[in-house]
Amino acid sequence: MTQKIIPGGAHGRATAGKSPEELETQSQEYHEDVEAIKDAILRQFGAGTDIGELVYTAMVEAQREVADGYTLLDNRPGSWESAGLSSLMDGVQAQLNAESN
Repeated sequence: MTQKIIPGGAHGRATAGKSPEELETQSQEYHEDVEAIKDAILRQFGAGTDIGELVYTAMVEAQREVADGYTLLDNRPGSWESAGLSSLMDGVQAQLNAESN
């Protein structure tokens, strides 16, 4: 059985105790991931894909790999970004619940 992912929470975002190299690596990985997501969105946009459907499908597939009792929005549930995705996350949860019944 594949290990499910749990949210990193405050510990994952903390900078205290991390070396400058660790912080630089973390920042670089973040920016590389943003670029990869941006490139995928633009590639699919150019192909005529509904970007909302693309993001929704990606969230469904990612949520499948998150440990039970957690959601993709748990790291920052009060942020405006998460608030913007909460309706989409409701749809993700409904889809996964329907599949498990």
